[in-house]
Amino acid sequence: MHILDICLPLFLFFIIQSKTGRWKEYAIFIPFIFCFYVLFAIVIQGHATMRHDYFEVYKWFKYGVTLLFFSQVDFHFFKKTIPILFGTLIAINSIHFFDLFNFNELLKGYYNGGIHIEYFGKNSLGEPAVKRMVGTMGNPNINAIMFGAFSIYFFPVNFNRKVLVYFLVSLLFLFLCQSRTSILFLAAMFLFILVFNAKIWTKKQWLIVLLGTLIAYLIAWMLATSFFQYTAYNNSLLDGSALFSGSARGRFETWNLLFAQIVEYPIFGHGPYKDYFYANHIYAENEYILMFWRYGIIGLFFYMSLYLIPFWQFVKKANKSLIPVLLLLILMSVSALTNNPFTERNIELLFCIGLAWGYQLFHSNKQMYESK
Repeated sequence: MHILDICLPLFLFFIIQSKTGRWKEYAIFIPFIFCFYVLFAIVIQGHATMRHDYFEVYKWFKYGVTLLFFSQVDFHFFKKTIPILFGTLIAINSIHFFDLFNFNELLKGYYNGGIHIEYFGKNSLGEPAVKRMVGTMGNPNINAIMFGAFSIYFFPVNFNRKVLVYFLVSLLFLFLCQSRTSILFLAAMFLFILVFNAKIWTKKQWLIVLLGTLIAYLIAWMLATSFFQYTAYNNSLLDGSALFSGSARGRFETWNLLFAQIVEYPIFGHGPYKDYFYANHIYAENEYILMFWRYGIIGLFFYMSLYLIPFWQFVKKANKSLIPVLLLLILMSVSALTNNPFTERNIELLFCIGLAWGYQLFHSNKQMYESK
C-alpha cells in the first residue's frame, strides 16, 4: 500500500472542509470525468466482473483527489523540506551506484529493484556493462523522471548560483540513470526555453548552463561506463543506433500489436482489460498508445487534456514563475512516449504536487493582475 492510499481519506476530509474556492478550475476536474469514463468503458466492454480493472477507476479518482488537495495546501513547508529530501536521495543513489555496504541487496529485497538491480552494471549475459542507476524507484527510467522533476524544481529561472549547482547535480544523476527518454526531455526543455523564454538568461548565462549540462553529461558518461570501458546507453540515441536496439524492437512489436487491435474499438477502446496484459506479458511502454487501446479516441483526448489544458493556460499567462510547471508538463508528456509515468505512484504524486503548485501560482498571479 502506497502513502497516497493511506492519506486519501484525510485528503477527502480536508477537501470537504475546505472553502478556498479552488473548485472552479476545470482542469482539476478532468481526472474525475476520466474516472467515470473508465467505468463506462469497463461496462460497455463487458468487463464488469474483472476486479483488476476497477483499480484504474480508483487510480484516476485518487489522482483527482490528490490534485485537489495539494491545490489548497501551503507550499512553504514543502519548500523547506525539498532540499533535505533531495540530499537524502542523492546519498541513497550514490551508495547504490557505487554499491557501498552491499546496499544493492537491500534495494533488491525491499525496493522492487528486481532484475534492474540483479543486472546492475551487467549485460544480459552477466558480463560487465554500463551502469544504469535504479535507486529506490525500481526502474532506471522512472528514476530518471524523478531526477528530471528535481532538475525542474531547481531550474535556474533567475540564475541563482546555488540553485544552478542544484540543477546541474540533478542533471548529473538524471544522466547516471542512462535513460534515453531523458535526452529527449532535455532537448524539448531547452527548445521550449529557446522559443518562448530565451531572454530569461544573458548569452553568458546560456553558455554557462549549456556548458554545465555538457560537463554533467560527460561525468555521467565516464562514471556509468567505468571510465569509457563500455558503451553508454544514452549515446545510442545520439548516434541513432537506439532505433535498432532490442529494446526499441520490443517496443515497436508491442505498439504494432496494440495498434492492430485499436482499430477494432477506436471510439471507446477495449477498457482497462488488465488481464489481457497480464496473460500475454505485455507492457505498453507508451502511455498514449495504452490510453488509445484502453479507452479509444475519447479516452486519449481525456488523457492528453491532463497535459494540454494546463500547458495552454500557463503559456498564455506568460509569467516566468510558471516556467518550471510548464517544464514538468513537458517532462511527463515526453516521458509518456516510451514509458507509462502515471502507473508509477511516486511519479504521480510528484506530478500532482507540481501541477497543484502551478495552479496556486497561476491563480495568485491572476488575482494580482486583476486587482491592478
